[in-house]
Amino acid sequence: MHKESDQGTKQSSQATLFSMRLTRRKLLVTAAAAMLTGCAQGVAPQPAATPTPPFALGRAGTIYLDGTVPPALGSAVVQSISNVAGIPNVTAVPSLNPSPDLILTFGELPPGYTGASIGTSPVTAITHVRVPVDSITAGQTRALLSGTITDWSTVGAPYSLPIHLLALQGLVLPNGVPLAGNVQTVTTADAILRAVRTQAGSLALVPVELADWSVRNLGIDGIYPAQGRGDVTQASFAPLILRIGAANKLVARGLDVSLLTASLGPALATTIPTFDMAVAGDIILGRGVNNKMLEYNDYLYPFRKMRDELMSADWRVANLECTITDLVAPPLDPYTFTFITARRAVDGLTYAGIQTLSVANNHADNGGVEPFVDMLHTLHEHNITTCGGGNNLTEAREPAIQTVKGSRVALLGYNEIPPGGPYADVNSPGIAPVDLKTLPQDIAAARKRADLVIPFFHWGVEYTKDPTTTQQQAAHLAIDAGADMVLGSHPHWVQAIESYKGRLIIYCLGNFVFDQDWSRQTLEGCMLHLYWRGTTLASIRFVPYLIEDRCQPNIVSQAAAVDIFERMWSGTDMLTSGQYGPEPEP
Repeated sequence: MHKESDQGTKQSSQATLFSMRLTRRKLLVTAAAAMLTGCAQGVAPQPAATPTPPFALGRAGTIYLDGTVPPALGSAVVQSISNVAGIPNVTAVPSLNPSPDLILTFGELPPGYTGASIGTSPVTAITHVRVPVDSITAGQTRALLSGTITDWSTVGAPYSLPIHLLALQGLVLPNGVPLAGNVQTVTTADAILRAVRTQAGSLALVPVELADWSVRNLGIDGIYPAQGRGDVTQASFAPLILRIGAANKLVARGLDVSLLTASLGPALATTIPTFDMAVAGDIILGRGVNNKMLEYNDYLYPFRKMRDELMSADWRVANLECTITDLVAPPLDPYTFTFITARRAVDGLTYAGIQTLSVANNHADNGGVEPFVDMLHTLHEHNITTCGGGNNLTEAREPAIQTVKGSRVALLGYNEIPPGGPYADVNSPGIAPVDLKTLPQDIAAARKRADLVIPFFHWGVEYTKDPTTTQQQAAHLAIDAGADMVLGSHPHWVQAIESYKGRLIIYCLGNFVFDQDWSRQTLEGCMLHLYWRGTTLASIRFVPYLIEDRCQPNIVSQAAAVDIFERMWSGTDMLTSGQYGPEPEP
């Protein structure tokens, strides 16, 4: 009974179901509902995923700057790691024991670290500053480094000078750069820089960030990375790679090394503009020079053979030791010490690209106050800024400020030689005297307005190669007060240079446009290129010349310039040993 009753019920239900008339739409809706019901019964709901928290070190990190890293670059990297990639800040540690959190190197990372490239640094050849070679080829570079060439005379030096090879331990050089077996290996970047400075004939390959003015940046195939000359992307040797490594235990916790590299790239030198400041010595456009310009009816004549060299720089500076005016006629006396020329002579200065002139010297106001003020107006009308002279003492002590590739540079001018005209006073025009009491104040005031401050002194004793104690006292005081370097003029000979607290002092570059043709020394001089990378003096370059036809400087070869540099370096050595001028030339 029961069984039959169940069966009957089932059949009745099926009959009812199949007897229903369903539209296509109803059938689809019913099927979908059944499917969803089945899914809901077979799949359990999943909880939402918990996001991984960003890496946070939770303390100050440690970083080891290995010996391949120039100290200034290392310091910039340390300062740049501030709340980057979960690291609040870092402190440099002196060794790998205990293991630091981070390592910075131009070499290979040790085991236990995950690394990434921050960027590249052009391979830079540096030599002792007195090596008389400006540029070599890539082939010559390989021959020098391999020991095939052992004397600088083989690659153009005008005299024999043995090559002393140095290498920075741990630095990974580009492929194809051999090193001789007798190379002296040095353990740190600082140490190799000191070794190149002190060992005659030295040569090393280093990151560009290490080079500074105290060594020569030797060009390779015409590319000078420390000077910003040439296209480093076309360099003959592949660049060096700066790497940062993070301890694997931190990477396992989530430290993303790539976040570090993105913030540290701006510390590399290639991201900072380099500008070239060209400095020339004494310019007179009166007396014999004026006569030559009149003879040729050419006020550009004195500068024609130096114009290209001057125009290659970003900023061009000189000492103007005459009066340019039409208010007073130029004296006819060929022996006069009143140096005056016509207003038209300003055309030569603009043709040469001169942008800033110091007028703090003993001849700029020889023609009197009114012609001196007239000259200042003329120069300013031709977009030539001046320093060292003005309508009163306050103006005379004001710097000329030039913005070059984003850097503001202040040039101050001072004279210590008794002038032919007046010194400026509170209410009267003239030139600025050297005043050791107010000099620090002037430098401090200029520092508030500029990134670089450079005083330009007219000082010393004529026709000597050795600076006096008075010159050195003023130069050292200026640097102690914050000057970035010091320039000088007046002795009419190339004089010594000096490093004081790591900053450059140029005591005299000699005559530039002058008519003193009675001696070789007064006809010789050097134009100076100063290559500034931000506020770092990354390189310098002397361009020797000989004045011809009583007024026209012409660039000469290293062989022809041996006497010029012998005078400079012997004076430098005497100054270093505590010997001061004046001294008669042997």
